[in-house]
Amino acid sequence: MILRYARNFHKASPYRSMRFDSEKSKKFFASTLGASQTSVMLVALKAGGPIGFLAAAAAEPVFSSEKISMELAWWVEPEHRRTRSSYLLFKAYEDWALRVGCSYVQGAYLPGVSTDLDDFYRSQGYTEVESSFMKRIKV
Repeated sequence: MILRYARNFHKASPYRSMRFDSEKSKKFFASTLGASQTSVMLVALKAGGPIGFLAAAAAEPVFSSEKISMELAWWVEPEHRRTRSSYLLFKAYEDWALRVGCSYVQGAYLPGVSTDLDDFYRSQGYTEVESSFMKRIKV
């Protein structure tokens, strides 16, 4: 299920020009299943069935000893976005970050995928800290 949702995420994202590597994805998701001090895989359920997932990692940035949690992949099937289950998935992520000693928690969204997340983050007390750009350099 997580691999299927990861494919949906990939297809909808600006990264869709990159080849999707199922085996690498399986290994990554297997390594994050459950929760540890450095990574977490959370699954959102609604009416007993999965509707999405969130994977994150905690680390210290190169310039500080304070831990920050970084959302690595967050996907909720489109028909379940803006639901309580989706909201609770993100709140579970924040809770995990707090429990593993993070001072900061970070979330992101991909242009064209969930642009309404800008408003969501701001309503939850987040401030924008960076943007990123990508260029293909090898065919």
